[in-house]
Amino acid sequence: MRALLPYLTLYKRHKWMLALGIALAILTLLASIGLLTLSGWFLSASAIAGFAGIYSFNYMLPAAGVRGAAITRTAGRYFERLVSHDATFRVLQHLRIYTFSKLLPLSPAGLARYQQGELLNRIVADVDTLDHLYLRVISPLVGAFVVIMIVTLGLSVLDVTLAITLGGIMLLTLFIMPPVFYRAGKNTGQNLTHLRGQYRQQLTSWLQGQAELTIFGASKRYRAQMEATELQWHEAQRRQSELTALSQALMLLIGALAVMLMLWMASGGVGGNTQPGALIALFVFCALAAFEALAPVTGAFQHLGQVIASALRITELTEQKPEVTFPQAETLAPEKVTLTLRDVSFRYLDQPINALNALSLQANPGEHIAILGRTGCGKINAVAAAHPRLGSATRRNYAQRSSAILAERIRLTPDHQRGAAACPPVQCHSA
Repeated sequence: MRALLPYLTLYKRHKWMLALGIALAILTLLASIGLLTLSGWFLSASAIAGFAGIYSFNYMLPAAGVRGAAITRTAGRYFERLVSHDATFRVLQHLRIYTFSKLLPLSPAGLARYQQGELLNRIVADVDTLDHLYLRVISPLVGAFVVIMIVTLGLSVLDVTLAITLGGIMLLTLFIMPPVFYRAGKNTGQNLTHLRGQYRQQLTSWLQGQAELTIFGASKRYRAQMEATELQWHEAQRRQSELTALSQALMLLIGALAVMLMLWMASGGVGGNTQPGALIALFVFCALAAFEALAPVTGAFQHLGQVIASALRITELTEQKPEVTFPQAETLAPEKVTLTLRDVSFRYLDQPINALNALSLQANPGEHIAILGRTGCGKINAVAAAHPRLGSATRRNYAQRSSAILAERIRLTPDHQRGAAACPPVQCHSA
């Protein structure tokens, strides 16, 4: 859950719109509950009044309440979707800009460890997944809790025992069901995020490498590997769908049990009235409608594992340090620089074999050195070793750590500059 804290701060930029979206969601749920509750009471009261009460029964006020609740529910649902999605899109827009701004300082060397399509998948798909955090987790959870409190207080005016019973059942459901299904769907959500990115990487590589795969006879093998990943992805989606269906079934079961309990308790009397009449229908239909507020909560927490996995992938991308950092203050390079490398070795990331072993070099002021060798022997990496992470690179017998100073003294041809820019990060160590 800590992985979501940096992204929760992004919502502060649009807290008023997000709060308005939650308020509209609560208003919509209350209007829906009021519509069904009032309709059930109105029909039951009309049936009890019969023809004898056709002139004495006031049907205008309940009918106006039903129409008002219906209009409020429709308008509230429209504006709630409008405000909530607009605020979410604004948050995602800021998150994409923030993520891309963190990518810009990174050289191609710092991004070389990501496969083709991986960066695009993280910027697009993983960022889109984070919209579940508000739309499917925060808003339904807060809305359900507030609705439970308001419904309980409203029903307590008629009967405290019935109101506390219904409110207690709903609160227990709210506090127990979401954590249970979060645990059940956590691994599935993480696998969905991982398999989605893996499949898109494989698809991109397969499309771009058709010529090479065909020449070397590896097209069928690579296609089979990609199809295996796709089947695993579909299997993870199936497991998540089964959990969603199970959560909905349990919610319907709990709601049905609550309705029968309200029917049994209300039939014995409501608020001291031993013949409650239409009030029985009021409590029954209120219990039936109130569980609508809880319906999205259990399913929402199944997506929380997928949201956390996407947040971790974006955090891994944005917390990288640039390979080259420029000093805040202007640094004046000395006119004469002596560059010395002593027993510097380095290797590519995640590779066990060194690209260069025990490299020693001294370049005096004004001296020109040509590094010759076959393609791929490590000429550009030898230049990159002038700023090692481990090993020894000195200037005038002092450890050299400033890439900006070295960049002013090391000259590369245009072809070599492009190669150096594409050079992946190296790990150096003393021989």
